[in-house]
Amino acid sequence: MRQFLAWALFDLANTFFAVAMLSFYFPLWVVETRGGKELWFSLALGISMAVVALIMPLSGALSDAAGERMRFLRWTTYGCTAATVLVGMTTHLGVALVLFGIANICYQLGTVFYDALLWTVAAPGRLGQASGIGAAFGYLGSTLGLVLLWPFVHVGGYQAAFAPAALCFLLFALPSFLVIRETPALGGKTNWRRLARNAAQRMSRTVRSARALAGLWRYFWAAFFSLTAINTVLVFMGVYARTVMGFTVGRLIAFFVFSQLFAVAGSLSFGRLIARWGAKRTLAGIWAGWMAALALVAAAPSGGWYWFAGPVIGFCLGSTWATARVLVVELSPKDQLAEMFGLAGLFGRAAAIVGPLLWGVVVWDPARYRPAVLMLVGQLAVGLWLLRGVPASREEAVG
Repeated sequence: MRQFLAWALFDLANTFFAVAMLSFYFPLWVVETRGGKELWFSLALGISMAVVALIMPLSGALSDAAGERMRFLRWTTYGCTAATVLVGMTTHLGVALVLFGIANICYQLGTVFYDALLWTVAAPGRLGQASGIGAAFGYLGSTLGLVLLWPFVHVGGYQAAFAPAALCFLLFALPSFLVIRETPALGGKTNWRRLARNAAQRMSRTVRSARALAGLWRYFWAAFFSLTAINTVLVFMGVYARTVMGFTVGRLIAFFVFSQLFAVAGSLSFGRLIARWGAKRTLAGIWAGWMAALALVAAAPSGGWYWFAGPVIGFCLGSTWATARVLVVELSPKDQLAEMFGLAGLFGRAAAIVGPLLWGVVVWDPARYRPAVLMLVGQLAVGLWLLRGVPASREEAVG
């Protein structure tokens, strides 16, 4: 139980970075304070995601081979927090975007090692509940981040939130560093060169294995299309509310906190539903909820409807990652979990490149915001159609 609580607390910790740098203050700083275009942020995000996509599968394979996922998680956390602090110390937009890219690479890589630890800290029969609780901690962290960082923003502007967000990330991550223990796969001193060579060979086998598991491979493509929409919402929801809906910063924070409470409820509710419905059916319902909420945003005649769509998005967001994690576990060989999460991350990060870039290109003309939202609905529809052909478990796919 101590290890599980420490693991869940890390989900709370890393959302300080997500709130400050991915979803809220940094994009607003780029667009409003520095006068940049949304496409500029999308390019910085896309380039960093491309780097992650290239090295993530190898990183997952390497951590599996070494049996030391916590060591990799510590390294990526230190790199992310250090780069984020530096972003808070520069006024040069180009330098800030480069440092943001470095921080995001470390943050995204860390999620692979964190997700793979689920099998270590939770009982096999309670993966859904454990994943849901972890996600709930994460969205509590989002709410906490918005509340704790706002005084810094109120006094010093958006940039004043960056260094405190990094320090909070590190502070709340410490319990996982101190409590979670793994048994190394190899005895004695680690030979990293040999591990890297073996991991590269293993990664090649992993790609072949994933393609052989037709259900898992189809799920990766379904997730790609859905995540192009979901990642775009996470990045530009705040900018959209400010630009299109005319929200003040104070109203925007209240809206985010309100929506995050529903994200916590979604994480806990769907964690239980996974055991009853199965991860596949649960995820299909979640993606359908995303489609309905975004269709409402596109058709909303006023900002008032945004307050209804926001909680629906929050409720679905809170359960998206918890459910997807379990489905990957159910469809994957258990001795290749970090590698399969690495491949899942490859598709997810590719989606995080394509989605925001498409959005940035479309809304270069501000008159195209509504067609851009409808584009997201279409992407989710393709993902939901592909998900229909995914088996509910690896046993069902093989049987």
